[in-house]
Amino acid sequence: MSSYADKKVLMLGAGFVTQPTLDVLSDAGIQVSVACRTLESAKKLAAGVKNAQAVSVDVNDAAALDAVVAKHDLVISLIPYTFHAKVIESAIRNKKHVVTTSYVSPAMLELDQAAKDAGITVMNEIGLDPGIDHLYAVKTIEEVHAEGGKILSFLSYCGGLPAPENSDNPLGYKFSWSSRGVLLALRNAAKYYQDGKIVEIEGKELMAAAKPYFIYPGYAFVAYPNRDSTPYKERYNIPECQTIIRGTLRYQGFPAFIKVLVDMGFLSDEPASYLTTPIAWKDATAQILAA
Repeated sequence: MSSYADKKVLMLGAGFVTQPTLDVLSDAGIQVSVACRTLESAKKLAAGVKNAQAVSVDVNDAAALDAVVAKHDLVISLIPYTFHAKVIESAIRNKKHVVTTSYVSPAMLELDQAAKDAGITVMNEIGLDPGIDHLYAVKTIEEVHAEGGKILSFLSYCGGLPAPENSDNPLGYKFSWSSRGVLLALRNAAKYYQDGKIVEIEGKELMAAAKPYFIYPGYAFVAYPNRDSTPYKERYNIPECQTIIRGTLRYQGFPAFIKVLVDMGFLSDEPASYLTTPIAWKDATAQILAA
């Protein structure tokens, strides 16, 4: 790892994933700048971590972002996915590499050619899901094809679940990344191939589409489709496949609980004037239900 001592990484974000990433990089002897909108947030993350320094940057300020990006070799963007395109644009201007764990959004995809022209690598979808699942999917598919086989059904379910003894809340789930991101993802529409036909599910009906999914007898799982699975017929090189579903795995009870929240309006991102000041949960609930 000593060969990396002269490399500098800019890490954007202050979420749950930031601290573990910072620790790994620091232990490898890499110089890391922890960047947040507020300097205090960055200082809290960098405190006591060797090879780490705190900086403040607003990604909406292109000039300020460029000034910070230019000083580093690599940018790791762990901020909300809606801001990744701004980060990539800055990286293109400064010819720096970028890493994110997020799905490639249309705005990011539009920058593909510009990134290639700049000679930089923009690596996305390298978390657990998406990420590790992609690697195992492609590995398995290529092994089947190499033996002359065909894949007619591809099902890939993933979920960062807590150990059963720690699934001790109504959701049976613990947030390991942005809680807002987790909840908003539950409103995504889904699209997949089933027996050669495309099936679409509206976001508001996603939790109702969850079905029991038994892997081991001791685990009470449910599964539901995750976003749009149809492009993976081409991406995974399985044109012969009739059923393609990339989905999410949760403990039983999770979808039913979330569906109630959706039906009540708790996951709406519409601005609400009564939430602009501190308010008790019971009062917020009464307002949301118009009770």
